[in-house]
Amino acid sequence: MAVPATELLTHNIKILSLPIEITTNHKSFMREFCDLTSAWASPANGETPAVRFGVVHKRRLTHIEKDGLTVYRINQDYQLCPMLMDQIRMSCYENVRDYLLLHAGAVVKNGRAILLPAESESGKTTLTLGLMNYGYRYLTDEVASIHHETLEVVPYQRPIYVWTWSRPLRQEVRKSFRIYRYRSKVNSSWRWQYIVPQDGTVMPRDARWEVDRIIFPRYTPKSKTMLKPLGAAQAVVSLMQNCWNQKLFSDGGLKICIELAQRARCYTLEMGNLDRACKLIEGLQG
Repeated sequence: MAVPATELLTHNIKILSLPIEITTNHKSFMREFCDLTSAWASPANGETPAVRFGVVHKRRLTHIEKDGLTVYRINQDYQLCPMLMDQIRMSCYENVRDYLLLHAGAVVKNGRAILLPAESESGKTTLTLGLMNYGYRYLTDEVASIHHETLEVVPYQRPIYVWTWSRPLRQEVRKSFRIYRYRSKVNSSWRWQYIVPQDGTVMPRDARWEVDRIIFPRYTPKSKTMLKPLGAAQAVVSLMQNCWNQKLFSDGGLKICIELAQRARCYTLEMGNLDRACKLIEGLQG
């Protein structure tokens, strides 16, 4: 990144229903942040910010501030966007009351949405990317946002984080996304990338879909890939275990999870082979 400027820049955005203000004296950071979040954030349209962030370069360090308090002091510019995006995500957990936020991927095809709830390292992002190669459209790989009244899932198109410089998307799919690649200055073998929706892969802000299937993936290397039906009661338990903002709901989100599990077809997915897993899921269409 270039040397930060001295004038302050202000950027007002909205994530789901949360209006956010970002102020910075770091022009190149602001450009990068706007590029990475182009599909995730929408204009705030004059709404009063509920959360205010500052990204302020001070001498040798850049401070990330939340509502006036410093939460990070960073000496590597490539860490700024990931750290700020994580702070925004956590602010959604603390403030968004009209959506139940699940630790889940989500894709849609033919108007039918699939949720992929699971704990970290279960293969949610890998499976989300794999399904995109089968014609599914990207909604999220991390935070599935369920409207508290309609139970429909809405887009939360954060840039997809992928460790290493692999090419998980087929060429015909990849051309609809922009790839931002990074390398650590501390260890050049540390490489990662962000995959950002462009053009027709960016979902309209008012788009929403009914949840047709809920699939709980678990990645187990070299295991047999199996898709098994799951009862509604156990699906409710698993959904509750993957809620982010349940404390904002009087019943902890239980009613929403029960209705989701009753409306959708639920499965567990033991995933040892990605292509096989995607074909099994594709076989559920119809």
